[in-house]
Amino acid sequence: MTGAVTSESAARPRNSSRKRLFAVMGFTLSMLILLLFGEVVARLMGYRPFHAVPGNVTVEPGGKLYRPLSEGGYVHYGGEFTVTLPTGYQFHLSHDADGLRSTRRGDAIATNQPGLWIMGCSITHGWSVNDGESYPWLVQSALTNHAVLNGGVSGYGTLHSRLLFQELLKKKSKPKTVVYAYGLFHDHRNTFVRIWQKGLVPYNKLPLLTYPRARWNGTVELNYDVVPVAYNEWLLQRQSALVHFAEQQYNIREAGRERIQEVSRELVKNWAAFCLREGIEFIVAGISSDATPLLDWCRTAGISAVDISVPLSEPGNTNAPHDGHPSAKAHRVYAVKLIEFLNSRRHPADALIVPSLIRARAVDANPGRE
Repeated sequence: MTGAVTSESAARPRNSSRKRLFAVMGFTLSMLILLLFGEVVARLMGYRPFHAVPGNVTVEPGGKLYRPLSEGGYVHYGGEFTVTLPTGYQFHLSHDADGLRSTRRGDAIATNQPGLWIMGCSITHGWSVNDGESYPWLVQSALTNHAVLNGGVSGYGTLHSRLLFQELLKKKSKPKTVVYAYGLFHDHRNTFVRIWQKGLVPYNKLPLLTYPRARWNGTVELNYDVVPVAYNEWLLQRQSALVHFAEQQYNIREAGRERIQEVSRELVKNWAAFCLREGIEFIVAGISSDATPLLDWCRTAGISAVDISVPLSEPGNTNAPHDGHPSAKAHRVYAVKLIEFLNSRRHPADALIVPSLIRARAVDANPGRE
């Protein structure tokens, strides 16, 4: 009897171990099936694994367009360049000694004329169009009695445009008017959250680059710092659409936690306040169709704002399939809308130019591109 009890007692732990093993195997198999099902569903919904392979953009001469700044960030090199995109599409750039894109023939900007500085990102800079097709150049062609400065730099947000603005004030005469061309995507750049890290890092070719950012400090002010340009990918996000989808959702939630829209508003408010103290007219121009919330907030806060956006989804408004940036056609619309707004703020005797003349000049500046 004693031996039978001992044998039965010994069998129970073995059975219990088998049950736990089968439970673990069943759970693991269930999770694998669930993940496989999720992967199939994610792909059927159009999601794909993360894929970022920088195209072979050629810059001549020198092979470089940007130089890093010791205090963080980067600016353009000065000089004349021809850029060739992977499709073979070419455009020509002219930058002055400060790396600012030309708005007229020759580098010289008249110092005895009222200054109009247009600050912004690659759209304002005019990426993928020639000098004479960028909207700051077209605005300059209308404002013959003004000196227009193109302060657009690819990858810039509000913070970076403001920093460049402050540096330019040390070198140049104070402008009469500053136009900041804002897009909703600048919110990610101002805070350097994962969404923008993901958009910048795979294409960055500057070693040890650092990037200025602004974050809420938990009260009512912003903290400013400079951080390494880095992006930590999730395991398997380049292989799995499901993992990549989860990473995207995490990035969106992170942007919400960092209050990115409020950061942009604070940056704009501070910039506008500085200009008011200095007697500089400050205008926010919405360069993207989703800029409306900030423009509405600006008007409520007493900051001049105008929508100059162009629907880039319409055929002909970008340089697709070569590049997704605005085309020469879109730049003409930006110029017309901005000039019309400037005209609305001036006495009729000081109106700048008839917009139709700008369109004609834009076509004449580069015949055959229509």
